[in-house]
Amino acid sequence: MKMTFLPATLLALVAITPALIRGQKGQKHKEIVGVMPAQVQWFTPPYYTDGRQRAQLYGDSSQGGPWIDRVKIPAGRHVAAHIHPQNELVTVIDGTWYVGVGDKYDPAKLKGYPAGSFVLIPAGLPHFVETKESAVIVQLSGDEKFRTEYVEK
Repeated sequence: MKMTFLPATLLALVAITPALIRGQKGQKHKEIVGVMPAQVQWFTPPYYTDGRQRAQLYGDSSQGGPWIDRVKIPAGRHVAAHIHPQNELVTVIDGTWYVGVGDKYDPAKLKGYPAGSFVLIPAGLPHFVETKESAVIVQLSGDEKFRTEYVEK
């Protein structure tokens, strides 16, 4: 009986943890809610066609208001030059994230940011990103709807 109860409990916790975190806003009863790495629920939004995945840890970046997301980018990928109408606040969680500034992808302009780095990309600044030898996980945060406009076609 105990063996059945434990897996069922773990599955329930994994399923409800993101909802608990999103639900903390405005609650009268306050408690600490944590998410362990294995509990992060990755999904592939329809606008990611290159193997990237996203996870919503807090709030909803597609709706606005305060939010925190993670993005997992496979090794050996680059994202074409683009802009965001809001500042992009990025913390590198795992791997080395390469970022360059300009209207067109140029590997000579890339600068590497290892895990633990924080990067602020100002609103409207054209930039591109790349992963090299390993996959990368970055954490993004904001307080309005996250939008991307590609400048490199």
